[in-house]
Amino acid sequence: MIIIDFETNTMNPQDVIEAAAVKLEFVDGDYKVIDKFHRYYLSRYPVNPFSFEVHRLTPEKIIAHRNGATYSSYFNEDEEFIEFCKGAKTLIAHNINFELRHLEKLVKFENHFCTMKENKQIVKALNKNGNIKNPKLDETCLFYGIDFDPLSYHSATYDVSKTYEILKCMKKRVKE
Repeated sequence: MIIIDFETNTMNPQDVIEAAAVKLEFVDGDYKVIDKFHRYYLSRYPVNPFSFEVHRLTPEKIIAHRNGATYSSYFNEDEEFIEFCKGAKTLIAHNINFELRHLEKLVKFENHFCTMKENKQIVKALNKNGNIKNPKLDETCLFYGIDFDPLSYHSATYDVSKTYEILKCMKKRVKE
């Protein structure tokens, strides 16, 4: 199983500028992290102001975070990410459809588990019209009593860590 989160610059497939993932095993009734992946990538597109407003990642910050890294500059060229995902049958994410859009043609998983969709009828977050909506990551954390730092939100590593905590709080065991 792999929990994944991407920060992106545009809605173009594979325009990932930050990727974080943890590989899990279900051992003795609990989820255990067995490996981690985290990288920053450049975008081939100009900075999208709407995306920037969410994650505050500029090309300059990405270059600084890469700190002379020798891995691929672009997400869709990173063979090590593809290798990291090999053998994992289940993809887990909060808003999995977003991540799947960026995995297109790179990596396939047999099973998908979305902590956002799975918690819709549990968290019962309301939209502005008073109807139940898909809960955001912070709303789901609040429901489960998980500490949440709004200043760390939309960092791929932070979002993966919170998705992992949500998964551990959920009663349902994900298929491996």
